[in-house]
Amino acid sequence: MDLVGLMEGKRGVIEAALERYLPDDGHVLTQAMRYSLFAPGKRLRPIFAILAYEAAGGKEADEILPAACALEYVHTFTLIHDDLPSMDDDDFRRGKPSNHKVFGEGLAILAGDALMIDGLGLVAQSTAPAELVRRALAEFSRILGAGGVTRGQVDDLYGVEVDPKFLRHVHLRKTALFISFSMWVGALLAGASEEVLGLLGRAGVFAGMGFQIRDDILDVTGSREELGKTTGKDEAEGKLTYPALYGLQRSQHIAEGYARRARRIFAELGSAWSRLVDLTDYLIDRRR
Repeated sequence: MDLVGLMEGKRGVIEAALERYLPDDGHVLTQAMRYSLFAPGKRLRPIFAILAYEAAGGKEADEILPAACALEYVHTFTLIHDDLPSMDDDDFRRGKPSNHKVFGEGLAILAGDALMIDGLGLVAQSTAPAELVRRALAEFSRILGAGGVTRGQVDDLYGVEVDPKFLRHVHLRKTALFISFSMWVGALLAGASEEVLGLLGRAGVFAGMGFQIRDDILDVTGSREELGKTTGKDEAEGKLTYPALYGLQRSQHIAEGYARRARRIFAELGSAWSRLVDLTDYLIDRRR
């Protein structure tokens, strides 16, 4: 099966599971949560988790699907909050008006909060051994908290250093750690060895860094119709990005360098991990 067909198949499984976990009960909070959760998305993070779980030998959907869907819950929470007027102040996301433009700022904040909290709760529904589920929850909270995604968002909002090291720090915490965790948690719940988990964590960071650099590039070269969100804002606001520091061509070269490092690790892990190689290549070459 080609990568596009594989991704479509996994996305269908994820969409069905998300419907089971968050059915429409008619309450306005649920409607706000579902508005953003079911907006058209690539579902990359849960796909990474499922592919890593399968590559590590996992065979039971009930072991990985709750955690995979939790990744999408939490990713959606970050998008809702990122779009708020007090954050990046974006009016469009995934081809639709942002959550706060439809439901108001207060409900958008609460919908994001609920997705994050319920997402962590979803992980606990995994039927994997309890010690693995506990470890997954501890690591998930760590990469979301003051040393991870939240710190990255703070530094992205308030950082003023025009420095490559600082930019790598922001990209690592805002994006790369989350993508790395998506792979890592899939392998963890399949019972992967510590050696595999360590290698996968590194590969995931490299893939995630390449993904975010490509995102910076698309903000310059893409259109709102292609990306489903406002483009050109980074440049207009004088935001520190790879294209601003290095230009488009060198930025793409740097992204491809990160992808090569990820591919080398996947090759070291063996042929079972080839689908993650394909997906990493997709991250670096995508148009949206």
